[in-house]
Amino acid sequence: MTTDYIIKYSRRKTLGLMITKTAAIEVRAPIGTSKKIIESFVQEHQDWVDEHYGAVREKVKKRETFQLNFENDLLFLGKSYPLMPVEAARSGFDGQRFYAYAHLMPAELKSDMVKIYRGLAKKVLDHQVNKFSAQMGLKPQAVKINGAKTRWGSCSSKGSLNFSWYLVMAEEDTVRYVVVHELAHLIEMNHSRNFWKIVEQVLPDYQQEKEKLKKLQKTLSVQNWE
Repeated sequence: MTTDYIIKYSRRKTLGLMITKTAAIEVRAPIGTSKKIIESFVQEHQDWVDEHYGAVREKVKKRETFQLNFENDLLFLGKSYPLMPVEAARSGFDGQRFYAYAHLMPAELKSDMVKIYRGLAKKVLDHQVNKFSAQMGLKPQAVKINGAKTRWGSCSSKGSLNFSWYLVMAEEDTVRYVVVHELAHLIEMNHSRNFWKIVEQVLPDYQQEKEKLKKLQKTLSVQNWE
């Protein structure tokens, strides 16, 4: 039986059980719930824990041991490009391959590639925002790149658009969807019916891009870049 779990008390009314992204088993309980009742609750749900814990733990293990090496394929705008070693102390992307100094350690190699990705993201997203903001008659205050792992983009109340550099691993059509999505928030700062109508007017097939983002998120869930 599972005995290694975390208890979090709150003003909730019922007991809940979850496995976190870090593979911790967490019980959420109403304030004042006895340890005996919680133990019985966990025991009753042991089959559920047994069914799901292994997959989550395996994902965590892959993420913790993620390492970038030469000859790996890297994604850019939905296409795979090899990461190749070069003898010069430089790194970059030339449209055919990613490259970096041949004598870099894996951690240094990963750090260099993150810098390259951030630069590519800034270039790609500036271009796409300029293109669609003109089409939609909008003027965002700024375009910023961040390292968000669970949010592809956001729009601040001041009109600044923020995008995760991971987004440029997606297909170009998918990047366009996220850009249009955030630009639409300059008109509707919500996800109302009117908001989705704005998105649909620009990109009628936006729904399929949402599904592609889910697939990319699944791929990235077992990678640790930063």
